[in-house]
Amino acid sequence: MEEWEWIEGGETRTVAMAGRVTVNSAEGSIACCLADLGLIQIPAYDVKAHLQAGDLVEVMPGHCAEPMPLALLYPHRQHLSRRFQVFAEWLEGLMRPLLAT
Repeated sequence: MEEWEWIEGGETRTVAMAGRVTVNSAEGSIACCLADLGLIQIPAYDVKAHLQAGDLVEVMPGHCAEPMPLALLYPHRQHLSRRFQVFAEWLEGLMRPLLAT
């Protein structure tokens, strides 16, 4: 059973939600939702294009979950390779507009 999470009155609330389909990726959740198999709770950047195209509709916009942090994890090194630095800058540039609401 998955938990549905939202903020109400400044407090985080959760309720267990039973479902008939279980997936382990954002893409799987989105595919199920597009196939009219139910509702999903997922970061907005994952469905931004579907919302803009009208394929999906946001329900309960006043009951959103707390924003999730996004982090790039890497082994600690005193000197990061140039390749990694370029990748991190590219990823930040890619994600920044998607995370802006």
